[in-house]
Amino acid sequence: MNRMNRATRGPYRLRTSHAGRPCKPTKILPTIRRKDLPVVHLPRQTRSQGGKTKLTNHRAAIILHAISCGCYRETAAELASIKAETLSHWMGWSGEPYETFQSLVRKAEAGLESRMVTILTGQAEVRPELALAILERKFPQRWAKVTVVAAPPHHLTFNVADILGKVQERIAQGQLPPATIINASVKAGKPHDPRPPRLTVVANPAEDTESKPT
Repeated sequence: MNRMNRATRGPYRLRTSHAGRPCKPTKILPTIRRKDLPVVHLPRQTRSQGGKTKLTNHRAAIILHAISCGCYRETAAELASIKAETLSHWMGWSGEPYETFQSLVRKAEAGLESRMVTILTGQAEVRPELALAILERKFPQRWAKVTVVAAPPHHLTFNVADILGKVQERIAQGQLPPATIINASVKAGKPHDPRPPRLTVVANPAEDTESKPT
């Protein structure tokens, strides 16, 4: 009976919102196993402002584990079921447990950087371009790529006043072609019509006389 019901069901319909637009797919975050989390023991809260803190040992362990795996702080906050702004506040507040947590976060980021650098330097002998990339970033003053941009020549500077003066001299000497019109006087009456002139059909006088009644 269940097989028959499944067979008679219609095609899969995309879920839509109240406005008729398709709903955004739910973001699937990686699962974190408890045994992979580091052991964190934060000191008791000394900051009295804002009530009881949400920064627990479990949330801190999730954030530190995500950062050590290479996640951004925003992703680590989402994995810990908090907002990115909350994590930003925790990284800026004074007092405990925030100061200890800030030190642990910076230590996790430094450990990630150290592991990545070790991997890159270990492969530099096989792939020399990695060694060059490391040198460009570590010592940019000596190894960074230099882009040379040619400056325009000084003798190509233009002066509009000089150009107009030379044109006026050529006009006075009659050296410009007849089709060149510069400083032409414009009549202040009717505005210029950019359209081409219209063609008027002129009747043949012989035909016109024949068509007239006698």
